[in-house]
Amino acid sequence: MNYIIGCGGVGSAIVPSFCLLRDPSEVTLIDGDKLEKKNLNRQLFDASNIGQNKAQALGQKYGCQFVPEWYAKGKVRHYRHDWLLCLVDNHRTRLEVLEVCDEVGCQAIFAANEMHSSEAYYYRRSWHGTERDPRVYYPEIATDRSGDPRVASIGCTGEVQERNRQLVSANFMAAALAEHLYVLWCMKAPRMDSETVELLPHKFAANLSKLETYRGGRHE
Repeated sequence: MNYIIGCGGVGSAIVPSFCLLRDPSEVTLIDGDKLEKKNLNRQLFDASNIGQNKAQALGQKYGCQFVPEWYAKGKVRHYRHDWLLCLVDNHRTRLEVLEVCDEVGCQAIFAANEMHSSEAYYYRRSWHGTERDPRVYYPEIATDRSGDPRVASIGCTGEVQERNRQLVSANFMAAALAEHLYVLWCMKAPRMDSETVELLPHKFAANLSKLETYRGGRHE
């Protein structure tokens, strides 16, 4: 099963094309947030969806399964063959997705963006503690608890979005980078020899003027 965790700016951008890569019945959308009018300037929903849960609205439109709740470790039963596309804007959820990969052996792709810049990176259990572990090159993932939408005092992700201004173009870029990594690692890598796989990029980062590719501990 393929899980898209987070159905906001990046998630709503990736779902339409991802459902052309995979049968929608093999895709589960997870998000506990409801669509607000202010989201419409960068999230791919109709005005008729305002007030609806984002995962449910997208799931019903594209024929995906959906879980209208915030993602948390233990809430969904995962298996080794699962792929988790973590498209959220908080480190707490990213950390839990990484821990699920370590415990179960499933694989994950993460995507995020600021106003103009975007990035996506891939993780597998065998990389735990290495230079390709996001907790190594982004150590704040292990400690930062800000922006967790499950905390009652936050209420919803709207406040986070107001602090972290983004453009729809950056959302699309992050979605494209994540989907490219999925095609590379899920659909192509299993057919490659081990030496070639070791040379594949595990992270892409883009800003207004350049695209960087990361292989191992170096970038190009």
